Amino acid sequence: MFELNKNFNLLEEDLAVSGLEMNAAIALGAISAAASIAGGIFGASSASRANSDAKRAQRKQQELLNEQAELQNKYNQKKFKVDIENYLKQAEYNFDTALEKWRYDTTIRALQEKTDAQKYLMNVENSQKQLTFNEISAEQAQGREQLAFNDAMSEYSFERQDLLVSQLQAEGKAQLGQAGKSFNKRMTSEKARIGQALAVMSASVTGEINASNLRMFDISLGKYAADARVEAARMLRPERLPDIPAPTKPPEPTWLEPMQILPGMAAPAQTQSVFAPIISGISQAASSLSSIDWSGPKSGGDFQMPTIGQNSGYIPGFGGTLGPNYGF
Repeated sequence: MFELNKNFNLLEEDLAVSGLEMNAAIALGAISAAASIAGGIFGASSASRANSDAKRAQRKQQELLNEQAELQNKYNQKKFKVDIENYLKQAEYNFDTALEKWRYDTTIRALQEKTDAQKYLMNVENSQKQLTFNEISAEQAQGREQLAFNDAMSEYSFERQDLLVSQLQAEGKAQLGQAGKSFNKRMTSEKARIGQALAVMSASVTGEINASNLRMFDISLGKYAADARVEAARMLRPERLPDIPAPTKPPEPTWLEPMQILPGMAAPAQTQSVFAPIISGISQAASSLSSIDWSGPKSGGDFQMPTIGQNSGYIPGFGGTLGPNYGF
């Protein structure tokens, strides 16, 4: 802009030199009105540029939001395909692993069946051997008992025969001797002794028979207990193990594609009114012109500048104040 003091001094000099009787207030009012209109036009231009910048920023922001939404949708689609691929790979790996384990378990099951069969056959064989051993042991024990019993019976038989022989010998001697009371007494005493011995021997034979029978029973009972232990330790006949179920592939899940993401809306551009500054400038210009005294210039040197507008000393659009000589 320019300095108003200097401009108005030039204006006074021009009026004085030219001798024109022009009212300076009218000229100044016109200048003020023109400045107001010029300021309004400048404000409208600034508002228009600001509006253009705001709309351009809005478009830029919208383009960025559109690009972000497009990138996110592309990523979601790519991730969706990768997830499907990873699932199929993992499912195939799991199935192959389960199949391999099934084959291994089936082999182990067959080996276990074979081992159980071999153990059972060995157990049957060992049980039969043990039963045979128990039978032989019982027979040997019974045989030994029978021999011991037979020996005892033979010994008792020999002793009985010796007693009978002694009795006969005593009777023969008694017949060769003289009869009488002493003879009868000796015979009675000898018979009593031999009878007592035979009674004791008979009781011994009966006790031996009973003892032998008890020992035979103990031998049989021992064999029965030994056989029972063998039977208790006998393995059950192994059965065929159930088949191991073969692995199956799980059903493929239903895939749902990701939803398309819509771009967000950029914030609306904050625009300014383009006509408001022009209307304001015109209004200020009209106000400036309406305050001028249009009756004409005053005579002599009593020239006074009227007050322009609402603010003393300020002309809109010029950015400065007039000096004190002009009443502003």
